[in-house]
Amino acid sequence: MQYLILLAGITVICLIIRYCFPVGYDLDSLKNYGKTKHAEEIPVCASSSIKTYEDYRMITDETSDQYRLIHTVMKKDRVTGLLYDPDGFIGVALGYQFGPVGTRYYFDLDTGITLPVIKIDAKDPADASDGCKVDINGSVLEFVIDSRRAAKYFGTASNGLVLQGNFNSHPSFEGNIAHIERITEEQE
Repeated sequence: MQYLILLAGITVICLIIRYCFPVGYDLDSLKNYGKTKHAEEIPVCASSSIKTYEDYRMITDETSDQYRLIHTVMKKDRVTGLLYDPDGFIGVALGYQFGPVGTRYYFDLDTGITLPVIKIDAKDPADASDGCKVDINGSVLEFVIDSRRAAKYFGTASNGLVLQGNFNSHPSFEGNIAHIERITEEQE
């Protein structure tokens, strides 16, 4: 009986630590990211530095691949608001040139930052007619986030948007797209 009480106490302490002192997605790791997956280079369809975002709660079709992926695989970081898979690939929306939902990539920026991303939403072809970048602003990467948490972490601008609506405004995401690789298989 004392063992069960001790175990319950330890569990409660661990939960308190986890929820009161969350670690968060390690943004600094993007500057020295070590690629661990086999990948093949694909053409850079646009080198835009603009990196917009959408809130994951906007994806509401429970029968869609996007919804299922977000709610079964992705973790919602309580600190940064980023969504990421078990391997640390950040959830983004990409155009149809980037294949189906669930495809993973390395986006290397001209600043030396590598963004490991997973396509968890598809940009509407009406907005990204070439299947790559949004016609109105040239954005290739659109982060899928918990905007409430992201606003607390990154802050909002006078326009009410997280990072002024462009994640390029944060040093961990700054730079133009220089190189893209599609993950082909796990490394052994």
